[in-house]
Amino acid sequence: MIALIHTVLGKILSLVFPSRCAGCGKDGDIFCQKCINKTRKNPHSKVSVLFLDKLYHWGIYENEILSRALRRFKYYGAIGLADIFSDLLVKLIEPNIKDFAKNTVVLAIPASRARKKSRGYNQAELLAEKFSKKTSISYVPDVLIKSRNTVSQTSLAGRERLFNQKDSFAVANQEKIKNKKIILVDDILTTGATLSEAARALKEAGASEITGLVVAK
Repeated sequence: MIALIHTVLGKILSLVFPSRCAGCGKDGDIFCQKCINKTRKNPHSKVSVLFLDKLYHWGIYENEILSRALRRFKYYGAIGLADIFSDLLVKLIEPNIKDFAKNTVVLAIPASRARKKSRGYNQAELLAEKFSKKTSISYVPDVLIKSRNTVSQTSLAGRERLFNQKDSFAVANQEKIKNKKIILVDDILTTGATLSEAARALKEAGASEITGLVVAK
């Protein structure tokens, strides 16, 4: 119910204040270039997540501007930010785009039916769809699925997050990802438990290589 209220409130705010920056709040773009420029993390930083072969992230969630914009996107119905955040994901991949030229598909971390219904959308799916269109790498929906409901990760500590996500993903239509490279899209990486468990399910189903792609960690 709270998430639904947030989504409705976000849609109302987007009508009343359609061009207010999600970072600084000034009138103009939905996320101004000045704020975007302040969100980039050192591109040489490394993060290791079990079952992922590669991981790209734009910035860090501790960045106040980036976290504020991501919360508006994730919880308050500011779905227009999917276009801007997907641009950032494209920039991350561009230097190595040739590595994904063939035999690659894009997947999104799925949400449970209840969570998606309460919010009205899955932010990871919005990002994956936009990213796919901008890179011409095929987006394949309804392959990685949420096989059981889990408690929101935001309420749990590190070890609890690992147990919470265990065996929570499954793969349907395995032939669509068998022997393929996967670009797995999500908005935020915290402990890596969600991406790791999803990647494990995909590799067990026959995926050859999995690259994680997130806006913030």
